[in-house]
Amino acid sequence: MPDKPTLRRTMRDQLRAVDETTRNRISRQIAEHLLALAAPWPRGTTLALFGGLKNEPDILPQILPPLIAQGARLCFFQIEGEQMHAQQIFSVDDLHRGPMNIWEPKLHCPRLAPAELDVIFVPGLAFTRDGRRIGRGGGYYDRYLGQPECRARLIGITTDLQLVADIPTEPHDQRVRQIITESGLITVS
Repeated sequence: MPDKPTLRRTMRDQLRAVDETTRNRISRQIAEHLLALAAPWPRGTTLALFGGLKNEPDILPQILPPLIAQGARLCFFQIEGEQMHAQQIFSVDDLHRGPMNIWEPKLHCPRLAPAELDVIFVPGLAFTRDGRRIGRGGGYYDRYLGQPECRARLIGITTDLQLVADIPTEPHDQRVRQIITESGLITVS
């Protein structure tokens, strides 16, 4: 099993090798699966989303309008120092590219407590089918998801390419309960 730095490097290289046409197709397919999963959720369900980095699937254009129309309460994370905080958005105009070049809510957006989130869509560089994940190395998601008041349903968003057989884990690493790829939904047993 490769160590975390090696796995991160390998995944970044593989994502860079995916051409734009393929990435756009994968993004559309992931968005379709996500919207199908979210369709039965009641109005007001609070969802934490993220905007992918370059070379990652970009699902926001396909999912934001339908989720808003469905009556979902949407939020994105704002990074402050070593922590991140959920802030509610009401439209795409409430987003901007933050210091790490990810989509973040603008400062005027209201902050939400971890206990208010029903579903958190979790990014990662790699996932296993049993819900383990490896992020980019900052630990932001593991710290946030590890808070006792965070009881949201955790759903990893990734590509089939990023599914791996094994990931080295540490006690603080948080697992997801479901994973969405371009091939569909994986429920972790």
